[in-house]
Amino acid sequence: MGDLGNYAWKFNANSQSLKDFDAVLRAIREKKIFDSKEDNSVKKLLKVVVPISESIKGNLTESIVINERNIVDIMKSKHSGEWPQYRERLLNLESKLKMERVVFSQNDLQLLNDIADALDAECANLFKRMNER
Repeated sequence: MGDLGNYAWKFNANSQSLKDFDAVLRAIREKKIFDSKEDNSVKKLLKVVVPISESIKGNLTESIVINERNIVDIMKSKHSGEWPQYRERLLNLESKLKMERVVFSQNDLQLLNDIADALDAECANLFKRMNER
């Protein structure tokens, strides 16, 4: 597969993840409490949050749904002055999402919005690269 095909595949995977992530964010704004065993919304968030957390921890991931390293770099550049604390908040969010019952705070919503923004920026980056080919 050439560069264009590679970028197109990555763009498609990241775009679908962003679409699912945004849909869950809208649902969270309405509901704020989720039973993670019964609701697929939390699982959709974890498909994005877990690879990001693993990348932050320095672990390799097998994620094919997002470019987690690029997304972490985007978030790191936006929060460079507070990165150690921000990093911990992201890792705590992952732990919270793995709980049986999740109650989202305003800080959680802000972190999820930041992740969505970084995922959107990565999609825009990939789209730009496809158009340069």
